[in-house]
Formats: sequence, structure tokens, C-alpha cells
Amino acid sequence: MSELTRWSLLGGAFLVGLIFAGCSLTRAGYESPKYALKAKLGRVEIREYPDLVLAETPSRHASEGRDGSFVRLFRYISKGNSGGQALPMTTPVFYRGAGETQSMAFVMKPGVPMEKVPAPLDGAVRINKREAGSFAVMRMRGGRVRQAQQEAVEAVRGALKDSGWRLEGDPEFAFYDPPWIPSFLEKNELVWRVSHR
Repeated sequence: MSELTRWSLLGGAFLVGLIFAGCSLTRAGYESPKYALKAKLGRVEIREYPDLVLAETPSRHASEGRDGSFVRLFRYISKGNSGGQALPMTTPVFYRGAGETQSMAFVMKPGVPMEKVPAPLDGAVRINKREAGSFAVMRMRGGRVRQAQQEAVEAVRGALKDSGWRLEGDPEFAFYDPPWIPSFLEKNELVWRVSHR
């Protein structure tokens, strides 16, 4: 092996290491809701989540916040609220709803009751509660594109078909990383409420 090849391989390994470290540090800096693992069905986990308080705003499907939804929510946690408080950023960012009409939601700091969350100054931002319950969760492959989301929907349906768990409502999509993270390193999940038959 030539010296140039050896240095190229070392440089490539170092760069890949930096990318992985950057992803880990990006996620590690933000709090995520705690959950209890109830069951595992192949790639699908059944998780029990507590109540989550969400700051939510309308968002067009697949816009990834470029329609102004991300900015509205970011302004809300950056003192754009009745208390003039800077609220902590958490993960994940949820996309909820079906079809073209969706909402983007930031999770409020876990453990803070809804009545303690300051009201938004922007009328397009609402504070909502996602009730506690059981959810089927699967890590998605292929980035944030509609095809990857649809493949995840079908995979979860297949995994739960004869499992005793019943899907309820529409799936949600949870994104843990900023858009600059390469899609093959992103942590994205499908989250779907379930009940036991």
C-alpha cells in the first residue's frame, strides 16, 4: 500500500469519525421524552410515553419547516411567549396529521405541566397535549422523504398485523437531527399510537 493511499484511508476514517461524533453531540445536547419499552416486534418497539406538552403550528407536508413553521416555533421558545422566557430546545420535532395538512410540533421540557407553559404571542402557535399511552415506534431509513415515510407506515402495519396491537389514528414522524446531518446518519422515527386488543 502506498503512502498516499494509507494517508487517504486514515483521513477518510478520521472524517467519518468526526461526522459520527458530530451527530452524537448534536443529539446529546437536547433532552428527549423518557419512555418504557413494553414489547419488541422485529424493528418495531412498543413504547409507553407519558403526557407530552407540545408547541404546535401548521406546516405543509415535506416542507421541513421552510414554510415558516420552524421559525414560528423557534421564535416561541426564544422569548416569543407571554413570559418572555427562553425555553429549552428538545427533541424530537414532530410532524403530525395526515395528507398535505400537517403540523410541526416542538416538545416542551418533559415534566412541565401544560398550565405552566407560557402562552405563545403568535396566534399561529398553539399549546397542545399529547395524551400518555402506548405507541409503536420504528426507526426510519432513507431520510425525511415521503417514500421513506410510506415504507415505514407499511412496515409497522405488517409488524403489528397479528400481534394483538391495534393502530389508532394517524402516524406521527419524529426527527431528532438538523437538516445538515447526512440522511444515512439521521435519527428519524415513525410513532403511532396503539392499543392492545
